[in-house]
Order: sequence, then structure tokens, then C-alpha cells
Amino acid sequence: MTHPLCEKFGSRDDAFAVWFHRDCLLHSGPREHPERPERLQAILDGCLELPEDTRVAFAEPPPATFEQLLAAHDRNYLNRIEEAVYHVSEFMSPDNYLCFDSFEAIRAAGGCAIAAGEALLDGRSSFALTRPPGHHAGRATAEGFCFINHVALAIETIRAQRPDSRFLAVDFDVHHGNGIDRYYENDGSVFYFSIHGNPAHIYPHSGFPEERGEEAGRGFTRNVTVEEGTRGEDWLKLFRASFEEIESAFSPDFLLVSAGFDAHEEDPFGLMRLNDGHFLEAAGILKAFAEKHCAGRAAWFLEGGYSTEVLRRLVPKVIAALATPS
Repeated sequence: MTHPLCEKFGSRDDAFAVWFHRDCLLHSGPREHPERPERLQAILDGCLELPEDTRVAFAEPPPATFEQLLAAHDRNYLNRIEEAVYHVSEFMSPDNYLCFDSFEAIRAAGGCAIAAGEALLDGRSSFALTRPPGHHAGRATAEGFCFINHVALAIETIRAQRPDSRFLAVDFDVHHGNGIDRYYENDGSVFYFSIHGNPAHIYPHSGFPEERGEEAGRGFTRNVTVEEGTRGEDWLKLFRASFEEIESAFSPDFLLVSAGFDAHEEDPFGLMRLNDGHFLEAAGILKAFAEKHCAGRAAWFLEGGYSTEVLRRLVPKVIAALATPS
């Protein structure tokens, strides 16, 4: 059955693409858990309210196959997840619940990430509504609600066809994306920039400013930390200043954005004081950067953000802003 979003907006190749999959809603755990299906459903409901003339196309790509997921993850690790859904309720971390259909949701989110990578190869920008999220996942580790690293999966999808590509990965989730950071800390072709809460006090307790990458990747990691309760105006100053420094030091072919909305002042974690306008301004900075340096090629991936009210109204606003021609 065709999803109402696909019926309303169609699948034009010249429009900003949004990748989603209904199977991502199948991953369901304890009702009190902050990472729950209602997060994605709220975004889909909000997107249905976008004006019909919004230059956007919605599509449900095929779920990733097991073999495709191997581009970013170890075979034994994937086997363990696939088998664990039948006999455990947690996997590697108390934060990472499992249900019978969790691996189907994980594959569906992986398919969205792969679609975003393939779209970049075609010169097209998009937003992948990936759930469960991914920026804490390592090659063989699950934590922080994450199982599959979607940014890494998209990067490796591109590298399979264009091995000499250079990537800027930007992460504005309130928590440090330790999975992406560790993936590419030795890689000088991937610049990872994260702005997040002080790791001395906030999970995952990594991403200190002195962590700058290792060996060939030394200098290609920039972790910017902000204190709890930081106002949106101050957050934006740091964000903008960091971009100016990166712009003068690194020239990427592709921009990948880990879009977490849990720094919002209405988020139940209550860590930062950003509002809708601050996120939209950050989106504008990223869009302008991609147009100037990456021929407009940017892929966005949903990470955190646990207020369904915020997600319902804000993510569609961001999508509309990204879809609007400059």
C-alpha cells in the first residue's frame, strides 16, 4: 500500500528526497523508554501537513540486506543482533532494547541510509528518517539506542564507487557521536565535527576538545563542547565559528549531517536551551556550506530528539527549508 506521504508529494527526481520506512516503527520497547516509535510517527504526521507545493519527494527504499550492512559492520556482530531478537530484551547495553521485529526496523533504517548515500552519488540531497538512530554505534558495538551507524553506512556506500571521496560529517545532537568519531579517527578523508554537551557530565563521556583524531586522521576531528543550559544564541556562535575554521582547512566532496534535536529547550532531557529558530539557522548554515563546497550534495540523518511535539513541528520545517531553492 502506498504511504499517504508518497501519494501527496510523489517521487520527483528533481526534488529534495526524504527517505523513510514504515518498518522503522516496528522497533518498540518499554513504554517509558525515550526512543520509541512515536518519535518517527510524529515526524511523518507533521510532514503530511507540509504544503503540497513543497519541493520535496518522499520514498520508502528497500530495507538493507544483511550483505549491504557488512559495508559498515562486522558479520559476527550482525549475526548476534539478528539472533538476539528471539531470546533477549536488551543488547550490549541496557539502553538498547530489542523486540521480535527490531532487526527488521534496523534493516529498514539501513536501507534509508544507503538510499541517502546513493542519492549523493547522483548529486541529490536528502534527509533519511533513520530509526533507531545510529551515531553511537560502532563497527561491532551497540549503545545509546543505536545499532547501525547510518553515516558510516552512507560513507562506505559512496566509497565503494568513489574511493577517493572526501567527507565532512557534522553532528549537532546534544550527545557526542562516539561511533562516527571512532570509525574515522584514523582517516584523513573524513572530517568529523561535533558540537555537544560537556562529556564530563553527559553521556557518552567522550568527545573532549583535545580528541583531534589519530595517526593519518590527526587534526580531522573537531569536538566542540558546551555547558548544560547553554542558550541557543551562544550555541550558534560556536557552531558558526567552528564552520569558518573548518571551511579554511578542509574541502569535502560530500556533507553528511547527524541531526539530533535533543538540544531543544523543550526536550525532556533538558540539557540545552535551543529553540526552533536556532535549529533552522544551523540548517541554513549547513545548506549554504554544501552549496558552496559540495555542489549542494548533503545527506541528513535523524539522530536524537525525544519530544514528539518538537519533532512533529520542527523536522518538517527543517525539511522544507532544505528543499527550498536558494
